[in-house]
Amino acid sequence: MKIKHISIATQVARPGMLLGEAVKECVVKDVPGIPYLDASGKIIGRFSIRHMFLLCCVPEDVIKGAHLLGDDIDQLDFPNIHADELMARRVDDFIFPDAIQLSPNFHAIKALAIMEQDNTEYLFVVDGDDYQGVVTRMSIAKAILAKACCDK
Repeated sequence: MKIKHISIATQVARPGMLLGEAVKECVVKDVPGIPYLDASGKIIGRFSIRHMFLLCCVPEDVIKGAHLLGDDIDQLDFPNIHADELMARRVDDFIFPDAIQLSPNFHAIKALAIMEQDNTEYLFVVDGDDYQGVVTRMSIAKAILAKACCDK
């Protein structure tokens, strides 16, 4: 099963884009991230929901002590975050510098192996300079359920 058949087409993040636009694209398309293109149209990083949360929502000491937290932690609810203000920020401050790119002709098994190797849930499908979409573990699982894996 080639990843070109199971990738999810998305918009891309660009310099100056509002954070809310990038978050909305990820939520609507059910993907963990989208590529970030520079002014020339080259992928130079990625916007990641996980990375955004790490930068603005979950203090490092809360992460380190998560196993110690009880259920009644109302006082720790999203510190210093006002959703409207956050979504009005520019995406540029939330870009993770790497973006794994695979050819559309890669097989899903190789994509899964690379995801494991690099501890990521998604990869970008790119043909030359042409971004085609995101392949995720879930898009591969959906294809297996639809028996797309078994077509010859």
